[in-house]
Amino acid sequence: MIEILDVSKAYPNGVHALNHVKLKIDDGEFVYVIGATGSGKSTLIKILNGEIVPDEGLVIVNGTDVGALKHRKVPYYRRNIGCVFQDYRLLPTLTVFENIAFALEVLGMSKKEIRKRVRDVLELVDLKDKERCYPNELSGGQQQRVTIGRAIANRPQVLIADEPTGNLDPEKSLEIIKLLEKINETFNTTILMVTHDIVLVEKFKKRTITLDHGYVVHDSFKGGYKSV
Repeated sequence: MIEILDVSKAYPNGVHALNHVKLKIDDGEFVYVIGATGSGKSTLIKILNGEIVPDEGLVIVNGTDVGALKHRKVPYYRRNIGCVFQDYRLLPTLTVFENIAFALEVLGMSKKEIRKRVRDVLELVDLKDKERCYPNELSGGQQQRVTIGRAIANRPQVLIADEPTGNLDPEKSLEIIKLLEKINETFNTTILMVTHDIVLVEKFKKRTITLDHGYVVHDSFKGGYKSV
């Protein structure tokens, strides 16, 4: 569960990125976060990821007070938070298999466990035939699927997807959304997806949180609508 309790964040330049944000996201929910550039979406993600801390309020993710984490504890916290970005951030000198395996090696898993987990992931993201390929040999959609595979390899409880379809054409964007839905349903992974793609939001209807100048101005949930 994600609880954001009266969270505010301002930057030294005077920008108030988040203003008294209150949200509760249950385990297994798939939620869109939308809003114009500068609405606070990136700040919200950085707080959830432990990259920055709020000025006020509490952020609780699966029982962890994220803002109170000591710096050395943040990497351990992030093991349960998968992140996918618009720019794929794959390691260019590693194969598809090695890119996904790398995320597990840092956890100290045995080679046998890693091989099995990576193969399971490759099947899930439909890239079994690309395991020996390098990132520059893949299409944008395939690279994003590798990125998603790497992010979920250790079965995180929460997956944050920051504009995961931003560099993709409409057909590939559909594939990515369907893959995220599959992950959500298969593992009950809580998914928070930041997007500008209103076409996708309308086609694949989910709970949608709208930010504007750091405020939550709309939150649709469980088939109803809640104006804030």
